[in-house]
Amino acid sequence: MAVAYYGVAMAFRFILTDVFTEAPFGGNQLAVFPDAADIDPRLLQPIARELNFSETTFVYPPHRPGSLARLRIFTPNAEIPFAGHPVVGAAFALESDGRVPASVDRLVFDLEGSAVPIDLVRDRNGKLATATMTQQKPVFLGQYHQCDLVAEALSLDPADLAITGLPCEVVSTGLPIHIVPVGSLMAMSRIRLRPGKLAEIGKTLGFGDLFVFTLETVDPTATVHCRMFAPSFGIPEDPATGSASGCLGAYLVKNRAVQVGPLTRIVSEQGLEMGRPSRVIIEVERQGEAITAVRVGGSAVVVGDGHLRAFNGTPAVAGRATG
Repeated sequence: MAVAYYGVAMAFRFILTDVFTEAPFGGNQLAVFPDAADIDPRLLQPIARELNFSETTFVYPPHRPGSLARLRIFTPNAEIPFAGHPVVGAAFALESDGRVPASVDRLVFDLEGSAVPIDLVRDRNGKLATATMTQQKPVFLGQYHQCDLVAEALSLDPADLAITGLPCEVVSTGLPIHIVPVGSLMAMSRIRLRPGKLAEIGKTLGFGDLFVFTLETVDPTATVHCRMFAPSFGIPEDPATGSASGCLGAYLVKNRAVQVGPLTRIVSEQGLEMGRPSRVIIEVERQGEAITAVRVGGSAVVVGDGHLRAFNGTPAVAGRATG
């Protein structure tokens, strides 16, 4: 069944940004529409599906005093209340568009139900170098004990997971993420998703998406090597995932999988298997055994802008009746 939009043809401007990378054509692609108030809300999901990036971000005037803007974030399949690379990428996109004053070193975005602060660091020329978002304090939602099923869903041997001695666990710093440990880079390279097995996991958890990591890395300066699979959101694999990275940082600290201190800094490499290398910086603060703050940040590159032509009108369902 097709959906046609009847109305006046409009051109909506977007800014194209590669997030969690210092080089063009790496990281995670993001389209930011800086003037989304001009777009019929019924077009937001079709636009995200048309562009088919992991996420597309629409920028509105803020809801809260002191916020720079309100963001709505869409995957190809659904709107989500929170995400990492759209927040970091939006900061770079709006800065490149002259909407973030050079004197500002902290800004706030309104997301659904939360205000997200972003700390900005500039280079010697005043250009934005890194943006770091503070995520929600972690909530540990429980371990998932059917690790054999998780291994099957990834086309791995259960021993590839068990060798780590670490649990499969669901963690949220704004969005629930299923964290899966794997023992080696070789095992990571063998991953092939099995949708039927993912669906079985989804029956228990409500979602079958998996954030997989190993403590073996390609870059010796990295701490972890990661892959994100989110087919339920229309994302077969994600080259850089900020929301999941915050959850992973909390998981690693809680399970003492890395050297832990009052401030634990973790460097995540992701996207290498996709040819889009990404680098995500994670910081986890603790007081005693309690995690008090989780921050995720990195660089981004604005690679261009353009206009999407669409019909800003009333959707009408067009199709053929069957029976």
